[in-house]
Amino acid sequence: MSASKDSYTKDLEKESINIEFQGSVSDSNTNSLTTFEKNQLSFKKSQKKKNIFQFLWYGLEGVETKGITPVKPEEQTDTSVWNTFFMFLSTTNGIAGLSTGFLAIYYGLSYSSIILIIIFFGFVSCIPVAVFAVFNTGLRQLTLTRFYSGWFTTCYCFCVMNWFSSAGWCSIDSSAAAEALAAINQTSGHNIPQWAALLVLLVGSMTIVFFGYNVIHAYERFAWIATFIVYVAIIVRLKVTGFVKIGHDSPKRSENIGNAFGFISCIFGFSTAWCTSAADFTTYIPKSVPKWKTFLAIFSGMYLGLLITNILGAAICYAILNGPQEWQDLYDANGFGAAVYAVLAPNSYPEGSGPKGMEGFAKFLTIILAISSISMTTGSCYSLTLNSGQIHPSLMKIPRHIWALIGSLVSFGLSLAFAESKKFSSTFSNIMNMVGYYVSLYLGIFGCELYVFRRGRYDFFDPNDYDNYKKLPVGYASFVAMCVGIIGVFLGMNQSFWSGYIARKISDVGGEIGWILGFGFSFFTYLVLRPFEARYNRKHHPDNYLT
Repeated sequence: MSASKDSYTKDLEKESINIEFQGSVSDSNTNSLTTFEKNQLSFKKSQKKKNIFQFLWYGLEGVETKGITPVKPEEQTDTSVWNTFFMFLSTTNGIAGLSTGFLAIYYGLSYSSIILIIIFFGFVSCIPVAVFAVFNTGLRQLTLTRFYSGWFTTCYCFCVMNWFSSAGWCSIDSSAAAEALAAINQTSGHNIPQWAALLVLLVGSMTIVFFGYNVIHAYERFAWIATFIVYVAIIVRLKVTGFVKIGHDSPKRSENIGNAFGFISCIFGFSTAWCTSAADFTTYIPKSVPKWKTFLAIFSGMYLGLLITNILGAAICYAILNGPQEWQDLYDANGFGAAVYAVLAPNSYPEGSGPKGMEGFAKFLTIILAISSISMTTGSCYSLTLNSGQIHPSLMKIPRHIWALIGSLVSFGLSLAFAESKKFSSTFSNIMNMVGYYVSLYLGIFGCELYVFRRGRYDFFDPNDYDNYKKLPVGYASFVAMCVGIIGVFLGMNQSFWSGYIARKISDVGGEIGWILGFGFSFFTYLVLRPFEARYNRKHHPDNYLT
């Protein structure tokens, strides 16, 4: 046991050499460490105090304690592209994916229109995620962004927005799973509170995120299998009932261009939400792995998961609308999760009638599907733990795995609020649109810098300068571009609380194009302002990377 501790200490010491913090240079290796890393190293060497809180704070063996410091080449040992493929397959393959397709009930589009939107816009929105994940710099996604858009815009704007987006995603996904479990409770005569189901799901996700990168990838490699079994059962049930057909219109159909734009925005938000965290899951992939392999692994895994869950979710929507009234009643009483249960066990509703042979099996499958929410919340919660330390230098003192506990508590509180609102579809739609808004700003600025001014280069900087302010862009252009992009969002957004001037002109119900205008406004503003910022940098900060 002591030999293993000595080995672990030596590894930690080896990891800690040559890590620079805030651009400082010192003759002593330990002077280049963060305060947390110094304390961690000291604790690992002594092991005199056996306080459980110290063990949690400084990390148990097997826990990924590295936060936003660069992953060194010798640490990049994840050479399997299958790990990456299954990672993105599982994170898009849970119950929230079904929820996205189910939003067809909210927009009133025909089934054929929904399928076409999912196929085309799902394809397009998966591309930037795969592109952003292949840089192989050893930096997390938003840490990398500092070299493109500057410290202020990245940390105080994008990191904050991504933090709440990740927490909201965890919450809404857990809420959908809790609704499914609540439907089982209602039909079984049990009275298990919904908060208990939420707590179990979030604790499961938190535990995986606590251990970090390797454990997450190991879990996600197999998490998709159980959900696929459930999906096969749902497809069989839908085929037997015959309530869903291509071109089958729903009784609540109100198809127009405005509703189509609204659903497109949800698909865009569902997929591109991973843009601001894409590289978080590929930092340990070495440069020896061809980028095209990583790109195809991420794109194919994500797109496959999106197609299956979104299309199947839309099918469940039309089964509820065109099926027995009992299915609609169960959905009205308990939300989307109950709709899944109703399809699997069509005779399982509060009044109950007919044969009950399918109920036990349906409950089992519904529970499996509810647990699948962990695979989706895990990815979001992991990014949350990394972004937390980037918002402000003082927050870097809190280790990554502790942020997993904090983020889970916040997500739990939001989940309870969503569960009590009883408006899952509208709430979920609003969150997807909000995610799409801020991601569109990010794509406009980051994409313009990367492909217009950098010509696709991502190796023009030293990763160890991630906290060296003298080497980072000032960020004037990116901040102004973001503000102008927000104006575009307000002009094009179509929400219950606000409909922009341009959005109101699209149709009688408006049209959601906030994400389109947000991207366009931020992109062209940055395109104009960036040369002026480069000129300023050459005069006042000639040693930084923005030239």
